Amino acid sequence: MDALLDRDWPLDHVARLRLTRPDVRNAINRAVLAAFHDHLDALADRDVRALVVTGTEDVFSVGADLNEVQALDPAAARTFSRLGNELFARLEGFPCPVIAAVNGHALGGGCELACACDLRYAVASARLGQPETTLGMIPGWGGTARLPDIVGRATAKELVLTGEPVDAPEAREMGLVHRVFDAATFAEDILERARTVASNAPIATREAKRLLNRSPSRPQRSMNEEALALAHCVSTDDQSEAVAAFLEKRAPTFRNQ
Repeated sequence: MDALLDRDWPLDHVARLRLTRPDVRNAINRAVLAAFHDHLDALADRDVRALVVTGTEDVFSVGADLNEVQALDPAAARTFSRLGNELFARLEGFPCPVIAAVNGHALGGGCELACACDLRYAVASARLGQPETTLGMIPGWGGTARLPDIVGRATAKELVLTGEPVDAPEAREMGLVHRVFDAATFAEDILERARTVASNAPIATREAKRLLNRSPSRPQRSMNEEALALAHCVSTDDQSEAVAAFLEKRAPTFRNQ
């Protein structure tokens, strides 16, 4: 276990990875991305047939750590975007099904993390969304690529262009999450769903996932374009103002520059 992410030993061929930075609402920085890779490496040779990704306390993840983002220049922002995309692509391509147990708010990169998982189950109190445009940025970890595949282009545009989050029942209606569970039974419900997935023939499940992941609407170039666009956003005065305002708990003043 470390201070960023912990791994539970498989139970009935189910493993769980938990983000463990509750003091910053499970914000994701480069160290978290690296820890994810380390844990996936450790699980690669285990007989894991379902992997659960979740947060701690009452939050899944509020996305990229703004204290780290604030210090990025365009080149570093492009690298940061690609680091996240590499991890999320690895989760998407992980041999066994990956389940996002959205135990609380999943915003920005947190929502993108959930979208990189095969199945998404949310607690009733969760809120999900892509608020990056309110912070002078765009989704940088697949939000403009995976989200339209999941909810449709029109709904994805509303989520990204308004920056407004939706509650779990609305997320269920639009297909962003598959099911919504009560907080009192959430842990048990997630384990039951994971055990159901893990009980199926592993080779068949692995092949089914591989084939289902083929998406002609999402070529790799869209991820590269997203990284370039995020790098441009980070170079703007508006982005610096947006993050500063967020951290200072005030309304931003955008100057279109």
